Amino acid sequence: MSTACTPTAFRPRCSATDGTALMRRFRRVSNDCVRLRLPHAERALLAAVIPQLRMVVEGDADTEHLRARLFPPAYDDPELEREFRQLVGDDMVDERLAAVDTALATLEDGHSRARQWFVDLDEHQVQSWLSVLHDLRLVLAQLVGITTEADWEHKLDGAEPADLLLWHIGALQEELLGVLMGGLSET
Repeated sequence: MSTACTPTAFRPRCSATDGTALMRRFRRVSNDCVRLRLPHAERALLAAVIPQLRMVVEGDADTEHLRARLFPPAYDDPELEREFRQLVGDDMVDERLAAVDTALATLEDGHSRARQWFVDLDEHQVQSWLSVLHDLRLVLAQLVGITTEADWEHKLDGAEPADLLLWHIGALQEELLGVLMGGLSET
């Protein structure tokens, strides 16, 4: 694998694994439908992590430093910032909470076959998943101390569970973006 890969690149495991690391999680099945396919353990992990994102978005006391990553200041001037938050602050929170709810609802839907679970996502659900994966990645990066692009090279060693989860969420986000961009012309 090239060392010039983006920080979200997912490194394949050796051939001695069960192969789930190489499995595509997202696949376009029609113009308005993307299929999400996950191993059961991965579905359970996401079902446990996404509600924690809800707590950050809602602004639980212990998560304020993480919430600041999701809602950075729009203005340096405190008065302008206050006006901005009064104008759009609730809408930004509501949109993120709606995306969390949609992603969680899709994890409840779907069906199982063998050791995998499937659900078909419409355009709205796909956008919700993209938003949730983005927000999870921002929060996890803040948790592991990544605040700049340079930190990607120096802060992640893969030894901590949060590091691994961050890499995996990034891989899911990258794959979904690839599926969505697959229909774009290169002209």
